[in-house]
Amino acid sequence: MTLDLSKSKQVTVLLSTYNGSKFLQQQLDSLYVQTYPNIKILARDDGSLDDTRGILEKEHLNGHIEILKGHENLGPALSFFELLNHAASTDTEYIAFCDQDDVWHPNKIEHAVTALLTIPDNRPALFCSRLEIVDEQLNHIGFTHTPRKIGFGNALVENIATGCTIVLNRKAVELLSQDLPNRVLMHDWWCYLVLSCFGEIIFDDHAGIKYRQHENNTIGVAMDMFDELKRKIHRFMHNGTGLLWFHACVFSRVFNKRIPVSQLHILNKFIAAKSSTWNRLQLILSKDIWRQKWLDNLLLRLMILINRI
Repeated sequence: MTLDLSKSKQVTVLLSTYNGSKFLQQQLDSLYVQTYPNIKILARDDGSLDDTRGILEKEHLNGHIEILKGHENLGPALSFFELLNHAASTDTEYIAFCDQDDVWHPNKIEHAVTALLTIPDNRPALFCSRLEIVDEQLNHIGFTHTPRKIGFGNALVENIATGCTIVLNRKAVELLSQDLPNRVLMHDWWCYLVLSCFGEIIFDDHAGIKYRQHENNTIGVAMDMFDELKRKIHRFMHNGTGLLWFHACVFSRVFNKRIPVSQLHILNKFIAAKSSTWNRLQLILSKDIWRQKWLDNLLLRLMILINRI
C-alpha cells in the first residue's frame, strides 16, 4: 500500500524523559525530519535533575513540541500512561511511544502508518518492529530477533513489543485509555498484552530505530549469548516473585467479562497455577503459554514449578 501523504492523519509522538540531556536533542532532531508530515510531539518530563527540562522548554518555545504540565517522578510506565491518557482526549488518529536516547530513521512513522492502514478502522491494532542496536556513537552492533510466534499466551509471560517501536491506531488508543492501571510491569508490555487479546499485532522485520545502548538505559538489550544468559539467571534468582501472576491479575480485573472465551481459558489457567500444584503441573505441560527462545521456555517452566511466576 502506498500512503497518500497529502491526506495524512495526525500522529502524536509521546516522549517521556528522565535525566536525558546527553542524547535528547539528537532524538528530537530525528523526529523533526520524519517523512510523515502530520506529527505532533507531546513530551512529559518525569522529574529530571539535569538539563532535560531546559532542552524541552527551548524546543517548546521554538514551537517544535508541546509539554504536558507536571513533572512528578512516576516511573516510565505511569509517565507514558499520563501522556497516553492526554492524547486519547484529542482527535489524533495514531500515537507512537518515544524514548529520549534513540535516533529514528526518517521513514519510521510513515512505514508504521502504512502497515496500520491494512487493518480495518474498527479494529484495534499495534505496530512494533525490530531494533537496530547501536553504541553511544551510533555505531552498528546488531539487530534484535524476530519473534517466531505472537499471541496472548506469549504476552502473559514475555514482551516482544519494545515501546519505542510501538505505534497504535485510534481504536487501540481508545481501548487502552478506558482504564489505565496504576501499576504494571511496563507500559509497552501492557499494550502488547491488551492488543494480543482484543486486537491485532503487526510485527515488522524492518528496524526503524537506532536503539542506543549505554549505561543509563532503563532496560537494555543483551547482544551476546553469555550476556543474555547472565541476565536471565540474574532475573531468575533475584527478581521479585509473582510479577507475571500480578500482571495477569491486573489484566483480569481491568477487562473482567470482556475477555474472549479462548483467552479467558488461558488466563484463568495461568492465574490458578499460583495456588495449586496440580494447576502448575498442567501449565508446565501446556502449549498455551510460551516464550520465544527454548532457554526462556525452560526457565519459565522451572519458575512455574517452584511457584515464582
